[in-house]
Amino acid sequence: MIVVDLGGFTRGEISLSMSPTHYSLEARRGDQWFREAIDLPPNVDLERARERLVNGVLEILLPRQRRVSAPACGTRRSRREPP
Repeated sequence: MIVVDLGGFTRGEISLSMSPTHYSLEARRGDQWFREAIDLPPNVDLERARERLVNGVLEILLPRQRRVSAPACGTRRSRREPP
């Protein structure tokens, strides 16, 4: 999760963009502006990313990609020592 304090900016004054490697945000109001680019780790699931702006605090949730596990093959055998 990324948290950015954008006190005083409204949702309409904030521009967000995301690529597989970067998350960029820009906020502008009159002479005030804020710009930030954040490098993303390689396992972020961009389809499930969510943003929320509450009282000037922007929360960005970047979930990891889900791993697809291979089905188990056969049964597990235990080794026994001969008597």
